[in-house]
Amino acid sequence: MRRRAEWGFAVASLLLALAALPVTATAFDMAELMALMQRVESSRVAFEETKYVSTLTAPLVRRGALSYVRPDRLEMRVESPYFERMEIVGDLLVIETKRGTRQLDLLGEPGLAAWVASIRATLAGDRATLARHFAFKLSGQAARWTLALTPIEPALSGVVATVTIDGVQAQLTRIEVDERMGDRSVLVVQPTGSAK
Repeated sequence: MRRRAEWGFAVASLLLALAALPVTATAFDMAELMALMQRVESSRVAFEETKYVSTLTAPLVRRGALSYVRPDRLEMRVESPYFERMEIVGDLLVIETKRGTRQLDLLGEPGLAAWVASIRATLAGDRATLARHFAFKLSGQAARWTLALTPIEPALSGVVATVTIDGVQAQLTRIEVDERMGDRSVLVVQPTGSAK
């Protein structure tokens, strides 16, 4: 009887020790990330974008707000160092400055189209669009993840080398675009209100 009690105590001790070990997180995959993003109907964030241009001695810094409304509306409003508003709906980009308003078709702007597609498809949880334009690799967990995108279309890959998006749950926190000619932009975002 004593022997049985000792074995019972040993088994209980082993179970307690195993319970105290750190739990290995389950793999976080694209399906889970896309499902998280698909729940967001709209969001608004403050941003600071630092653009490193090879022909300039100092980076360019812009600050403002970004907003997204499902399925494909993006707006970037630059407040500093100058005013500029860019609104994208579908493939149409409208740029408003103090000098006036103009429109661009994104299909004719591969570098900009890559930036827009990477952000918009990620925000929408649209894996099919991401796969059409990019090879992708997701690392991390839902609490902190990184999505590395490499353009696969010649029109995009000739301009953009990689787009790296960092996030926490369904919130993007940082977007870095590395261009083939050596220029680079880093966009850091902070929530200004909760996503809906």
